[in-house]
Amino acid sequence: MKVGFIVTVAGDAIEFKLFEPAHKVSIPLVASAQAGGDAAVIIGRLCYRDALPAGLAQYPVAPDNDAALALAVYRELGCGGLERLEGEFALVIWDARSARLIGIRDPMGGYPLFWSESGATFVIGTLMHRLLDTLPQPVLNREFLADFLTLPVHRNEGAGESCAYQGIHRVRPGAVLVWDVVARRGGQRVYWDWLAQRQEPESDRLEAVAAQYRQALQSAVRERLRGRTLSHLSGGMDSTSIALLARELIDSGVGEAPLHTLSLVYQRLPGLARESPYIDAALAGKTDIVAHRLVADELLDFDGFADAPLHDEPYAALHRLAADREPLRLAATIGAATLLTGVGADDLLDMLPYHLADLLRRGRLRSAWREAAQWAQALNCSPWDVLYPFGLSPVTPRWFRQLQAAIPGKGWRQQEDGSIPPWFAGDFVRCYRLRERLIDHAQQLYHRCSQTALSVCVSALSHLAGDVIRWSVAAPLGIGVAHPFLDRRVLCLGLGIRSRLRPQPGKLKPVLAEAMRDKLPAVILERRRKGHFNEIYYLGLARNLPALEAMIREAPPVALEFFDKPVLLQALQEAGMAGTEPRRLQRLNFTLALIKWLGMQAEWRRSRESPTALFRMEIVRQ
Repeated sequence: MKVGFIVTVAGDAIEFKLFEPAHKVSIPLVASAQAGGDAAVIIGRLCYRDALPAGLAQYPVAPDNDAALALAVYRELGCGGLERLEGEFALVIWDARSARLIGIRDPMGGYPLFWSESGATFVIGTLMHRLLDTLPQPVLNREFLADFLTLPVHRNEGAGESCAYQGIHRVRPGAVLVWDVVARRGGQRVYWDWLAQRQEPESDRLEAVAAQYRQALQSAVRERLRGRTLSHLSGGMDSTSIALLARELIDSGVGEAPLHTLSLVYQRLPGLARESPYIDAALAGKTDIVAHRLVADELLDFDGFADAPLHDEPYAALHRLAADREPLRLAATIGAATLLTGVGADDLLDMLPYHLADLLRRGRLRSAWREAAQWAQALNCSPWDVLYPFGLSPVTPRWFRQLQAAIPGKGWRQQEDGSIPPWFAGDFVRCYRLRERLIDHAQQLYHRCSQTALSVCVSALSHLAGDVIRWSVAAPLGIGVAHPFLDRRVLCLGLGIRSRLRPQPGKLKPVLAEAMRDKLPAVILERRRKGHFNEIYYLGLARNLPALEAMIREAPPVALEFFDKPVLLQALQEAGMAGTEPRRLQRLNFTLALIKWLGMQAEWRRSRESPTALFRMEIVRQ
């Protein structure tokens, strides 16, 4: 079941349909409100209510009705007020006086929002297949799919306004759409710019910066303690920090006690079994936490392909679905309204030496080499292993990338991010300029601003925008997924910190480590890296190989436009062989995710949820 809302303008009426979770929790995830002929519908939750203007006191708002709060903000402050809203949400406002629809998403795009116009009908909402019903015929957007297959790393949703189907448009994260229903025209405007909004730390001293970051992160956790809370706790620095901050806040009277935690533990997989002592250390003596441990040896990658939930667009991380949705199943079982995670910390706080690229651009070759040598000593590797990815690759000119792309490729298991897999159909590669797309993606990663580290961080945020698990798995259960590290205020400060502090070799996430020094166990503070998940990837690939092969053979005819099936089948059989790094298999992951999505389209378009609430309003034309 999909949840959310659809708003349809046809003739002289505007119709609101709400699709609420069948699994009821204490804090509603979908809400609506009406006042003075105006209306609002929302999916998600708003934060930092206390920071909104005092003038809203004249609008009585129920504590848990975020739609009513958003409508009050709009009636008091207009679109500018909506841009001040914080949290994870997609929102639509109907302004009866001006006959306008306003759609807006938070800067991290917590929930999707699509719109389409066909004839005299305009539709905006969170359920893409409902919008497809208004179009004469569904037509795949092959440009969009070409972009999906050439991503440098997985991203949650497309980068622009286009979607997987022609005629469907996306309201982008951090953007507002204003549509005049009388004139039948409107436009989308991006209101949020991460680089412009970054907050410089108050000091250059690590201790002071960490204290400021701790305060921001603690506030982000506090704002998301809504109803019963389950916090993911893996034993790493990120999720453990969130769980321990949540515990401290709940003990002080914020939120609902007790805090529940979930840890996936492994008994038969040697690499991941080494994570258990870190989990034990984090929970030691915490009698006020209800700790759930789930033996996860059988939750392997690609298991989720068998019963993947319906999703609007191809999902690049579909192979991780089995482990990603298990915490949500437990959350539903215990009646949790909120799941807290540690997602997002790696991208801003793991301070890698991208300043080497800046040194090379300024011609400081000796300084770059000395820095690379220091990092190599700390990482026990060659200086070239540091200088190439963090220094030379970011400054590689476009013409050289084009030259590299023209050189005949190596074996597919030794390919780089800029390589074209041999199973991509030749006509598809040429017609949609896949090599040029790969080069464009690489250039965008490093050239969003003059500081390479900051550019990489902003690129990472654009890839994290949107959250398929949040709306395809958690929302139908009525559960709000919250990533405090991706809180708007935390991110703005994190970007400011990345622009001011130079990374030091041998220090893993120094700002977070210093901020949580009094909370985290020493074994977690001192660990160099977390264990990798290669075991569950290769075991899952082997276990699901027959099903994946059958999926390829039975793929709909349109897949032949993109892929050579015999070559793809051969590559899939070779993928699990020793010596193939999972990082080099991401194009294979994207390919399998796309084929699965294509195969689900007939079922997806047939799905018909019944609205749980419906109301209509007349359009008064001035």
